[in-house]
Amino acid sequence: MLFVLRYRNGEPEPLDMELVREALGPYIVAADEDLMNGVLIRTADGHEVDVDVNEVCVAVNRFPPGQFFDVLAQLVGRLEASVTPTDMPMILREEEDRAHLPPEAREKAVVVTMTGPAIERHLSGS
Repeated sequence: MLFVLRYRNGEPEPLDMELVREALGPYIVAADEDLMNGVLIRTADGHEVDVDVNEVCVAVNRFPPGQFFDVLAQLVGRLEASVTPTDMPMILREEEDRAHLPPEAREKAVVVTMTGPAIERHLSGS
């Protein structure tokens, strides 16, 4: 599972829902107006992904290889957020983001170039 969160002063901060909508919009197949009851996206390579959205988090519990990671990188970049995968250290866009994390997460967090291929390589361990 992956979580997209924007941290400030050690706490998750509300996401700019307009930026979430802009990043996911071209890929949305099904969603309600406020995006809060689940979003189904389809990437250009044909993979469909269920996305959960709330005021502080965008979450994905199953993610396919390929262009999904391009969408993820774009979302994280626009939100100036981080990626929290389950059972792995947080993924940061840049070193400056480390100061905003909760103290217990700062040491192990890693900076990964915000491109789809870079995130996919990091998460797959290759």
